[in-house]
Amino acid sequence: MSSDPVGKHFDNVAPGYDRWKEKARHYYAALKASLAEIVPPRNHVLEVGCATGDILASLDPADGVGIDISPAMIQIAARKHPDLRFLVHDLMDGPIDERFDYVVAADVAEHVPDLDVCVQAMAGMLTDNGVLVIVTANPAWGPVLHLAERLHLKMPEGDHRWRSRGDLLGAAIRAGLHERSFTRSLLVPKDLVGVGILDRASWASGIRQRFGLIQRAVFETGRGPRGSPSGSVYPDPT
Repeated sequence: MSSDPVGKHFDNVAPGYDRWKEKARHYYAALKASLAEIVPPRNHVLEVGCATGDILASLDPADGVGIDISPAMIQIAARKHPDLRFLVHDLMDGPIDERFDYVVAADVAEHVPDLDVCVQAMAGMLTDNGVLVIVTANPAWGPVLHLAERLHLKMPEGDHRWRSRGDLLGAAIRAGLHERSFTRSLLVPKDLVGVGILDRASWASGIRQRFGLIQRAVFETGRGPRGSPSGSVYPDPT
């Protein structure tokens, strides 16, 4: 059992975590697809806040490592995915002693007490041409997500703070990283007939970029073979 408040919360959530994911399967499918757009299969990949390991496994790494502050989550992940490596680790204590081509953190940044420390630690685990992918919820969805939680329609998140693009970009710059892209996606987090077109149609791309639930920020250490010149796909800093 973790002694950290965040770790304690997710230790308590762990037994029912996969059931919550199944209820939100449309969201998690979109989240996995968003990460797969950046992380090719058969790479050396670290997932921060890996929970029960399904997102890491979906990326088909040649060597995959998951870390989480919750021992209960790590126990479940190791049992479900014996071909991957899982460690109990708190990034507030610094990085682990290993370097990765890709470091991904999905729905993690809102839970850390110090975003700068977290991003600095993640940057410290990248190879020279490594890529960091941070996925968070669009803060504009905050009231909707809080209501869904109160109505027991989504997993309880515990204490958290929604992170804006500016929050993520500032922490990344201070960690010595460059922004490759920032995008938003998923306007409809449920599989609703007749409405899902908003998440596929090209004419709705501007609406998705402004109001999409999933925020994906991609950062890199340099301009290596996988990189592109720093700068955002969408210059609007909101």
